[in-house]
Amino acid sequence: MRRFKLPCFCVAIAILGMIPLLSAQESKGVPPGPMSPKSREMTQEPMSPQSSDLPPRPVTPQSSDLPPGPVTPQIAAALTCNAYARNRYARPIWCRESDMGAWTNAAIALIGCGEVYIPAGTYTQRTSIVKPRCVKINGASGYATTLNYTATTGCAVVIADNSGSSLYAPGALEDLNFVGPGAGPPADNHPTSTCGVYFGGSDGGATSPPTPIDPATNYGDHGNLNRVRISHFGVGVQFGFNTWRDTIFESIIASNGTGVSMPANVTGGNPVSNSGENITLLNSSVLNNVGVGLFVGTGLLVNFNLVNTSFDFNHSWAVQNGTTTSQNAVSFVNGYIVQPNQWIQNYGHMNLDGVYATDGSDSGTLGYLIDNENESFTVTGGEFFNGGSGTTLNSAGVGSVWLGALVTPGLTGPVVGLIDRFGDAGFAALTAASAVVSGPVEGTFLSADALNQNTADHLAGTSACSSGTTTINFGATYRSQPVILLFDETTAGGVKLSAKSTSGFTATCTAASDLFDWIVIGNPN
Repeated sequence: MRRFKLPCFCVAIAILGMIPLLSAQESKGVPPGPMSPKSREMTQEPMSPQSSDLPPRPVTPQSSDLPPGPVTPQIAAALTCNAYARNRYARPIWCRESDMGAWTNAAIALIGCGEVYIPAGTYTQRTSIVKPRCVKINGASGYATTLNYTATTGCAVVIADNSGSSLYAPGALEDLNFVGPGAGPPADNHPTSTCGVYFGGSDGGATSPPTPIDPATNYGDHGNLNRVRISHFGVGVQFGFNTWRDTIFESIIASNGTGVSMPANVTGGNPVSNSGENITLLNSSVLNNVGVGLFVGTGLLVNFNLVNTSFDFNHSWAVQNGTTTSQNAVSFVNGYIVQPNQWIQNYGHMNLDGVYATDGSDSGTLGYLIDNENESFTVTGGEFFNGGSGTTLNSAGVGSVWLGALVTPGLTGPVVGLIDRFGDAGFAALTAASAVVSGPVEGTFLSADALNQNTADHLAGTSACSSGTTTINFGATYRSQPVILLFDETTAGGVKLSAKSTSGFTATCTAASDLFDWIVIGNPN
């Protein structure tokens, strides 16, 4: 009798049937692609459960009988749990219930390095996913594939392994939606000690992964979050030890306790903690978080690049660079802030280039929107619209430099350098009074202080002789004798300098009432 071989996908579907508690919703999207029916994988020794002892590094693939292309967690779980077919009582609990976290870990164990695809659907996640850097995990989209993390501690995803620095090409976590156990749209009013995504070795903090699955010595450099939504965790994204050149791209970090955080016990541990070089948020949004949007702990050797990124309606500082004097640097380029209060606090080094900040309707609560507490804060271009009763800058803070920025209704507070192209009189008047500035201004470029005309009759003037002579007293005394130039408007060469001092001069005219111009060049007090 002629024998027929069953199509491979029939075997895959049959294996999936061995996980009895997969719901219809959580089992959909299993690819019908070929899978070899070889039996040796079905009879091998049971694999270690992935829910507790997770692989700390990329491992040797456990199966050569996987379908080509990305592996789904559903297929990986079926293969793994089938190994317990002869002793169902030894099966790990995640073989008897829905846990996308454990299934995904099973897929990572099977492929070693490669791609795991989570089909469209809404899934329950009870176990942290530990993703080595060489693994790419992707879903159908940030709306189509949702993982609901139900544990009240730990992190939904840990991007780390113990394979040393950058030994593998970077993988990614992309096109997924992670929802934490918190509640209350849009801001999370049910805080938990959880994080959405954690890079690097655990620092052992309250919102960090437990060290048994993520030792402090693990590495999390060159990681990528692409088009990922993270909401309702204690911290949306957190950085631990051995993290650098990580990128968050086209992602949404919303409705968490803190949006993005590199805590002080990581930044303050440098250079030993080995973290913070070139962390980038690109084309992303950090919004509606209960606490700080981006928090960079006091420390050194850390720089964050915020490019084309928005910070909207966070309930504390949109960006907070340290809490005490720090060497950490934040570069904010072509970004956007819309919050009623607490735009920026800086204790480190910070530059803003082309940033647009608006609202500020509640600036009167603190009395200001920007609190600069270090000497390194520079603003180039951009627009800042303060719609409240407070000032833009904290008047008790440290002076900053503003170059060509539009600030309305006015830039009040300590400024050590200003070029204001939006002043009412512009550069025509060359005085501080013409700029959109109030309060003390020191060293204002091309202003009264630089050209010494901060009082009448100090730098230049037009005067007339009376009875052939006149005396001019400077508005302020010069430190040394200035140079004085006279030009007679009535009679050519009709005026001469007859006496001078550091406080004024006397001119004698040919005619009794000649009109003349004068200029003083010198070093004022």
